[in-house]
Amino acid sequence: MTCKAYFDGSCFLNYCGIGYVIRDSNGYSIYKGSAFAGRGDALRAEYMALMALLQRLAMLRIRTVMICGDSRTVVHQVTGRVNTRSTNRFLRLILTARQLLRENPGWNLKWIPREENGLADSLATEGLSGIKNGRSYETKHELASQLVVKAANDSS
Repeated sequence: MTCKAYFDGSCFLNYCGIGYVIRDSNGYSIYKGSAFAGRGDALRAEYMALMALLQRLAMLRIRTVMICGDSRTVVHQVTGRVNTRSTNRFLRLILTARQLLRENPGWNLKWIPREENGLADSLATEGLSGIKNGRSYETKHELASQLVVKAANDSS
């Protein structure tokens, strides 16, 4: 069973919010996350959202997933489609993401248009509300999550 996962970062007045959602092969959300990610810019927010999603996928032991993001810069730098300079301020995150993708051959990263990333975008914007209270938000559908992980592991 192939899952789809979406990530997005949001930035307002140098405050960053991140959001991500993992969906099963039928399109049902099995995990959603949203968090305030400190200060920075939009690109930092995008990288932080991707890293949070990759960590959650590893934690859930999902082996086959299409990871979708609407930041061409992030997707193309991580996939190697564009060159990444040794002075890139996100080089450590890029290399870590590449390593996780190599270690998990069933994980694929692709760029999608912003209009296809609505829920992750909404969750990232919601993460900005954590500026006031420093909280993060996660929703997991335990049974669905366990079934997807089991089915994903059984199919490999």
